[in-house]
Amino acid sequence: MTWTALAVWLMGCGGCGEPSEESPDPPSDEVAEPEPAEQAPKVAFQLPVKQAGTPRPLTKKKVLRKLDKAREILLKVVLDEARDPGNPWAVTHAMLVLGADTTLTNESKAVDWLFSEYAEIVTVGETELLTFPPSRGDVRIEPHTDLVLKALTEAGVPPDRVVKVDGRDFNLSALYRHSLWRAWAKGGTTGFRSGDFNDAPWALQGLTAWAPAGAEWVAQGRRGMEMNGLTTATVQKLASETAAMKAARSAGDSMRKDTRRGIFRYTCGGQHLLQGVAYAVGRGFGTAEDRAEVCEQKDLLRWRIDLELDTVDPLIEKGDRAVQIVLLGQRLKFLGHYLETVHKIGALGICDLSDEDLAASHRVATELAATVDALDKLGVFSDLAGIKTDATLSKYRQGGSEQVYLDIVGDAAHAVRGIDMATGGDAGTIRY
Repeated sequence: MTWTALAVWLMGCGGCGEPSEESPDPPSDEVAEPEPAEQAPKVAFQLPVKQAGTPRPLTKKKVLRKLDKAREILLKVVLDEARDPGNPWAVTHAMLVLGADTTLTNESKAVDWLFSEYAEIVTVGETELLTFPPSRGDVRIEPHTDLVLKALTEAGVPPDRVVKVDGRDFNLSALYRHSLWRAWAKGGTTGFRSGDFNDAPWALQGLTAWAPAGAEWVAQGRRGMEMNGLTTATVQKLASETAAMKAARSAGDSMRKDTRRGIFRYTCGGQHLLQGVAYAVGRGFGTAEDRAEVCEQKDLLRWRIDLELDTVDPLIEKGDRAVQIVLLGQRLKFLGHYLETVHKIGALGICDLSDEDLAASHRVATELAATVDALDKLGVFSDLAGIKTDATLSKYRQGGSEQVYLDIVGDAAHAVRGIDMATGGDAGTIRY
């Protein structure tokens, strides 16, 4: 791969599909009846009652020692950077690791601060609900639909939790109802901000976390929806986006990683998509075929380890410091998310984790520790402020040095969560 091709690969679109337009209805001479006004969906809640960790925790003491050191470094990143009250996107990642009672650097509680400073009141029909905008000026708040809802539900915050928005009291159910109202899918088009399924994982996990069995609702545009159908549609999209990878695996072939096509164009390489459908299936939504597909995707992700490492490792060896930082960051992203994804699937009881899964997790854990050590030796963790302003990184990362900084903060959080999930214990559990 040439350096020009490398730049194109790294700068590739992270999921920029455009929503398709529906064909207009044919003209009619009949006088149409007035359409009913939009209404906020009514909801009934069925909260998670189970809590579990991985059935196959890592056991090799040498690997665990290396992971302990890596976790210590990454946890410091979360504590120092992700509790910034001026970076709400990062705060949601702090909650992933530190829980719902996370205290920010300004001594505010994370949940209260997110709503008082960044939530907005919106009206659907005659009902006032809550939402979060994708950004406000240069501040990214919720770049992915329902990122905050997913963080709240995974951290165990209940729907009757009271928060203040514009000085007024609301229950978190007001956020849930708005998220439910805009959650719809038809063909390849969705009501999520991206217009496609790249934003589905956070919404699907957040909504299924509190939904009762057989949940149905009327979504935006008076679209009738059901949670089983939304789950199946998202699973089917995941299956179609990984079809080329499945074909290569079955044929014993290798394939080229292209961030403009298939699952590679999704956020974090599509691992969030797999986590979202796994959680929904673990909660009992979808079909038996959807459950089997999640297990197939787990095995496919294990096959993908070599593809990911073989893509970046030769370039890391030849690259300058900027190239090494960006590519090691991609390594951190894949490996940390891998441990989180596979051991969440195991904890959710969707399918057994095999001996091959455990061996792969030990390998990934070793590679993750080596990646953290390499980034540390390059001075990344000791000067994250410098990373944020290092113009040499912009050549190899869409969004420039600011995005490299955000990658490190977010991926540090997911890696800590992945380590906790893979090693077991109280910190490595999930409610479902």
